[in-house]
Parts: sequence; structure tokens; C-alpha cells
Amino acid sequence: MNYQQALSLNDLINILKIQHKNIDFSIYGKGSPGAANLDSICIIGEPSTITEDDEEIYPEYITTLGLEFWYSDELLEDVVMTALNQKNNASNEEIHLAIRHYSEHDDFLDLI
Repeated sequence: MNYQQALSLNDLINILKIQHKNIDFSIYGKGSPGAANLDSICIIGEPSTITEDDEEIYPEYITTLGLEFWYSDELLEDVVMTALNQKNNASNEEIHLAIRHYSEHDDFLDLI
């Protein structure tokens, strides 16, 4: 996994399922993450930085491409691992549903 790498949400979930993370990252994409599907392309990017004035600064290439912040790596890892702990054979569709549920409700979806 590399910064500025483009991949589908499906591929990202597959990477997170095997816990193959080698960098801290944020996920960015076009439009709202709630409208994304497993085929939606997202960009692996550096996390934003916070200034002393609490202003959030995104990487320049993210703003140049007009991308929106979708998810932090910690949120995705927590949701993916929770889903797999609940149902070890959870499909990527179920995991994506769990990600969307968490981002909307700040609560884990019960897959059992």
C-alpha cells in the first residue's frame, strides 16, 4: 500500500482483511462515502494535519483532485476486524455495509 495509490473499496477491504497495512493513511474519494460502492475508486493518502488554529489541512494532491475525506485507517480497521470477529466469513458486501453503518451511526453493525 502506498500514498497516492488508487484502488477500489473492494480491494481495500481485501487488504484490511489480511491486516496488510504498512502505513498510516486516510481514504479519499469523489463525492460522499455514503454513495460509494465496492467498485468505487478511492485514494490512499496521508492523514490530514491540524494547525494550531484547529484548521484541517489535507494533502495538496487530494485538494487538487477535488477529493473528499472518506475514512481514517483506524475506523476501517476497527470495523473490518469487528465484522470478521462477529462473522469470520463475512463478505466484502457485508463489511462495506458495516463501514457505511458505522460512519452514519458511530456504532458497529451486528452481523450475527
